Amino acid sequence: AKGLSQPSGIAFKDGARYVATIPTLLKYNNIEANLDNPPAPTVIYEFPKLSHQVHHNWRFLMFGPDGKLYFNMGAPCNICMPPDTHANVSRMNPDGTGFEYVAFGVRNATGGDFHPVTKELYFVSHGRDWAGDDFPHDTLHHAPKKGLHFGYPYCHQGDAADTEFGRRRACSEFSAPAVKLGAHVAALGMRFYTGNQFPPEYRDNLFIAEHGSWNRSRKIGYRI
Repeated sequence: AKGLSQPSGIAFKDGARYVATIPTLLKYNNIEANLDNPPAPTVIYEFPKLSHQVHHNWRFLMFGPDGKLYFNMGAPCNICMPPDTHANVSRMNPDGTGFEYVAFGVRNATGGDFHPVTKELYFVSHGRDWAGDDFPHDTLHHAPKKGLHFGYPYCHQGDAADTEFGRRRACSEFSAPAVKLGAHVAALGMRFYTGNQFPPEYRDNLFIAEHGSWNRSRKIGYRI
């Protein structure tokens, strides 16, 4: 149906299912009681039109310990100077009000979670393409507070200036990644483990699923 094209991120809170599509964020109220006849969704947010037809418009959704809904706004390109509305992680209230930016300079955040003890935000991001087999790394980032900038498009993997935009700002101006994950591994979903089935040393550790490389001569990734 129009407006429901390519759903990606999903989240659940207080009986409602939230679904991210390319153009909108949708909310299905009281979904568990209506699985056989789901209600029409409410549009709680419309994304900037530039994001509808270009790169990196699939989104993850997750609720934070603050009760807010978090999601990514990818860069509308491989490498470019993005508008302020893109290349970030954002959040809003569950009813779609109170939109605000959380992290900047994020090319394509494709998954995130909150540390079970510190309650601080972590997320993965894809590095730029077409810069060689081994550059740049995809990255894991730590955002303990709102407003940090993680370098895109000026700096890649925390320590390498972009050939075009790197002349404008230095890597030292930005927050470095917590972990370099490897070039083009395409990290996607990630979760901190809080269960009891695995051995104790796994608890509060992070699992990252890697989609795997597509523009590398020797493929890597395809793993957890």
